[in-house]
Amino acid sequence: MPIIDNENQIREIEMGLNLIEKAESDPLIQEPFAKDFSLRFCWSSNAIEGNTLNLEETVSVIEYDEVRSGHTYSEYHEAKNLYQAISQLLVPFKKQEITEDWVKDANGIILGKKSDYRESPVYIGTLVEAIFYPPDYEEIPALMKQFIVDIPCEGNSVKEVLERAAEFHIRFERIHPFQDGNGRVGRMILNQQLINHGLLPLAIEPKGKYRQAFRQYDKNKDISLMTYTLCKGEMESINKIQELVKKRNQQIKPGKKKEYVPKM
Repeated sequence: MPIIDNENQIREIEMGLNLIEKAESDPLIQEPFAKDFSLRFCWSSNAIEGNTLNLEETVSVIEYDEVRSGHTYSEYHEAKNLYQAISQLLVPFKKQEITEDWVKDANGIILGKKSDYRESPVYIGTLVEAIFYPPDYEEIPALMKQFIVDIPCEGNSVKEVLERAAEFHIRFERIHPFQDGNGRVGRMILNQQLINHGLLPLAIEPKGKYRQAFRQYDKNKDISLMTYTLCKGEMESINKIQELVKKRNQQIKPGKKKEYVPKM
């Protein structure tokens, strides 16, 4: 039995997406949202992997090439590389097929070098968090080929899309096809999945229940906690669009352009 019932959150997301449907296509809403998402996602995705840059520091190095003491060169390099991957492969938010080449390109840009699947065994986690052993590296080509075949989503409802994105995100991370960069690539994949089915891309809260969601799945194949994590991120993205719409309507000059009227 799922440990979390996400039905209320999913209904809230459905209502939110209906309200912002018209606004999403306006460049004056879409472009600042894409910029905000790219920076937030870059920071949060790296932070999940242990990068100590905060959001402000991430923005500073990406926007102004400013660095501060207390961080390593590699942390700044990670921020720039991930932002480049987002800019090249996710933005603008358009439907596109997720292929093995797309996945490898994402990993290559993130790591700053030509990428291919790992050729040695690895493990994930610690004794404190519970160690997970991914499949043997010799199995990866076949597993990834099947992953790419299976990933297109047949479901149309918000619930189906979010649950499938949660399931496939865990599946990708458990294949763990690369030596490094799997988490960041996996979160790019799940966002392209969401975009392909009309949802907004999202940033995952680094201090939330994300890591716990993997352990919950390993314990009893329950995806409800990962779905909950994605629901929180999706709702945050909806709220960002609504904030932009509000600012746009407040600053618009009379007679220039009609206000957005939310659909009921």
